[in-house]
Amino acid sequence: MAIAVEHFAQLSNLIVSAAMDPKQWQQVVDDLATCLGSQFCTQLIGYDKQSKAAPIAYWSGYDPAIMNLYEHHYADKNPYAAEFERCEVGHAISCSDLCRPETLKKTSFYSDILSPHEDIHSGGGSMLVRDETRMFLIGGNIRAKDQERYEKDWMELCVRLAPIMRQSLEINRMIAGLSFEKWAANRHQLGTGTAIIVVDPAMNVQFSCQAAQDLLTQGRVVGTTGDRKLFFRDENIQGSLAHLAGLHAKGKQTVFQNFPLYDAAGRRWICRAIGVHLGDLDQTPFGRFMTNSPSGLLLAIKPDLPEPFFQKTVGNSLMLSSAEAEVAVSLSNGLTVAQIAEAREVSIHTVRNQLKSALSKTDCSRQSQLILKVEQLRGRGIT
Repeated sequence: MAIAVEHFAQLSNLIVSAAMDPKQWQQVVDDLATCLGSQFCTQLIGYDKQSKAAPIAYWSGYDPAIMNLYEHHYADKNPYAAEFERCEVGHAISCSDLCRPETLKKTSFYSDILSPHEDIHSGGGSMLVRDETRMFLIGGNIRAKDQERYEKDWMELCVRLAPIMRQSLEINRMIAGLSFEKWAANRHQLGTGTAIIVVDPAMNVQFSCQAAQDLLTQGRVVGTTGDRKLFFRDENIQGSLAHLAGLHAKGKQTVFQNFPLYDAAGRRWICRAIGVHLGDLDQTPFGRFMTNSPSGLLLAIKPDLPEPFFQKTVGNSLMLSSAEAEVAVSLSNGLTVAQIAEAREVSIHTVRNQLKSALSKTDCSRQSQLILKVEQLRGRGIT
């Protein structure tokens, strides 16, 4: 194939990034316009009634004035579009197969749109998705004089990229109107504004939301090296999380634990570590493309309330005694009953009785339900 392996990998990674940030599709079509060494006019077009993405169009290489003419006068008179129903999903089809050149050249679409662009009636594309609610395709027009040299390579590239683009479009649909950080905040009660970072077992950053990117840039409690490896200011936290990531990857420990962090100014932060099996998640993008890293840690970091103040808030909100509130908060921090008893220098029996009372007062039948109530308060209460 004419495109270098490294360039194909870059394009693939860019398409994957568009799964979580649809604005990246513009960069995809921009890169496609020059990836084979000649200027292509590229486009990603389509609609999705379910996700309200109707219509959608990203294009590159076309003259803006001519595209304005197209949008206002020729969008419903495109001779190629009339034949889209013949396109098989995943297969490439050339412009000449969609509309024979001798027929095309008799249309005003050709004289007003294609001819002014140096006779770009060659090229083709691939249907990515088509069903009763949506249709998306990737296409590219090239100059007739470049057809023999570039069209075959372009068509092959479209076929190779189609599965990756289709997956990313599926993810776009799946999370339309619900960003990943909102999903994580809702699913794990992390609270809005949380800095969310996903790392693989080697502590390499695989995803970071905008709040996390800001935090990493500031380097107040956590940062990254040049190769995107996560590091914490607190070396003990760094070691603990790396150890947990390794155990989780081997299936030896389920991770759900909070870690206190402190910045240079002495402000307390909370880092929640949640073990995730990326290949098993069906409500996030990760299960779709991170097959090279089936497990990882979701780290949620944000400023924390002072512990005594938060325990008082929990007690007042859930009508718990101070001891019961302390047990509830400690459980939400990832401690076991035995660890709580040891820290408070009381018997396990005492802690279990206080836990039983807290469950009864909050109408919870399981510890997980009590923890959820505490984390809902934590998410609402942190500023």
